[in-house]
Amino acid sequence: MILYRSWIGKDSIDLRDAEISVYLRGDNLQLNGAKCYFWVNKGGVRWHMGNNPLTISEGEWASEPNTITLHNDETHWYRSWENHPSKVTPLDEVLSIVTSYGFSFVGFGQEPRGKLSLGRFEIKLP
Repeated sequence: MILYRSWIGKDSIDLRDAEISVYLRGDNLQLNGAKCYFWVNKGGVRWHMGNNPLTISEGEWASEPNTITLHNDETHWYRSWENHPSKVTPLDEVLSIVTSYGFSFVGFGQEPRGKLSLGRFEIKLP
């Protein structure tokens, strides 16, 4: 799942210390070892929040959303893609001008199958 802010006519956003909340629901979702993570991107570089896999309820909506705070601390994230690998773009630079964000499956042995639904996605800025 991905959202480019330009798709909705919005500029980049500063997500440092923002709080993200979201409900994730699977219906016959077979993750095959994968975990679901939130990521942020600015042109040419993407960081995944690697220490906090999100919970996906099965067959019904959870009673509480996943809630994470996007701390500007590289020990909680990993750089999953860089357009120019020799150039290291710090997390602070990316979080300060996020142009897209989303959720992805990481670590699967086979392609995940089934249905994933997202509900009540919210960003609360500090």
